[in-house]
Amino acid sequence: MCEEHSTSRHTFRTAAQVLVTQGLLRQIPNRGFVVPEFGPDDIVDITRVRGAIEGEAIRLIVLTGVIPSQALEAVDVMHRSTLSADRSLLVAADRDFHRAIIAASGSARLKRTYSDLEGEIELLLAQRQDFYATAEEMAEEHERLINSLRSRHYDTARDAFQEHWEDLQIKLLDQR
Repeated sequence: MCEEHSTSRHTFRTAAQVLVTQGLLRQIPNRGFVVPEFGPDDIVDITRVRGAIEGEAIRLIVLTGVIPSQALEAVDVMHRSTLSADRSLLVAADRDFHRAIIAASGSARLKRTYSDLEGEIELLLAQRQDFYATAEEMAEEHERLINSLRSRHYDTARDAFQEHWEDLQIKLLDQR
């Protein structure tokens, strides 16, 4: 890796250790580093923590009534995409949607906490890209989330997002 990327061993180890602390690499003693393959416990834990963070962001969005434009743009990307296209585009659109929800909360601490988890979320989704049957299904589901926020009713929005998190968790676990 060091030769391939023209870097020193020290630089590589330092960068790899940062990725280990972020959950994006695992270190195997006397073997090196590997990209983690998330198991059922990881899937449950990551989606549960994501839900807790987004739940508070939803509450704050419902209070302000401001729908983040970046979330709307992400849904547009989903509508224009197909599953036959590069699936990483859909993973990025999903990331952008949920990142916009967190950002719209206006809470620096929620954003920082979500940022700490975001790499693991994206890696999990990239590894398990077949969790939607069609790109349109993904777009429609996220459109429902937007509509739940537009209702300005916290229980409606929370329930819609709760269903989204639980559905994603089930889909990810069923792929195992």
